[in-house]
Amino acid sequence: MRRLPPALAASATPRILELVGDGPGRMVELGFAGIHARPLELAGWEVVVVEPAPREAERARQRGAQPVAKAEGRFDAAVAPVGADLTGIAAAKIVLVDERGIASMSG
Repeated sequence: MRRLPPALAASATPRILELVGDGPGRMVELGFAGIHARPLELAGWEVVVVEPAPREAERARQRGAQPVAKAEGRFDAAVAPVGADLTGIAAAKIVLVDERGIASMSG
């Protein structure tokens, strides 16, 4: 999975919110080190930040998230970079962010 620069990743947050709408709901953020978590939480989402890499997990903690190594359970939505391995993630909606920072609904 290729990581986006933080500013580019963060630029996708407004579009992600447009696509998934306001919560309540349960969302998994994968591969962004918690960069979308706070705005999504303010919109009413319960956000699970998945970051198995120690360095990225530390960045997520610095952003106020409590990262986990693996997603468990069902989610109403997921957000991940294009090319991320979503095996085992059960989500009703999946938003993918491409290398230009553009978010779009998968499928």
